[in-house]
Amino acid sequence: MSAAVESISLISAADLARAFGYSGPSDAFRMWCCSMKIVPVPGRRGWYDPRLVRRRLDQAQGLQVPTPEANISTSLVMQRRARNGAL
Repeated sequence: MSAAVESISLISAADLARAFGYSGPSDAFRMWCCSMKIVPVPGRRGWYDPRLVRRRLDQAQGLQVPTPEANISTSLVMQRRARNGAL
């Protein structure tokens, strides 16, 4: 297996439910997931992406999630184009 495949990790619904104090993936857990906009991985019902869960929890707490674009300093030309609507 390649390193990229090994770095992918998913968490099962049962493990995620227990991590948040539920006895298992019950209706109450599913309703909480819906309210937090936490959805299973497409095509893998019952499996969740831990990064999505963390991002949704951060958003719910009002924490600012750093974006990749925020780390890139824009050139003066790009700033001018953005002001002029040329992008």
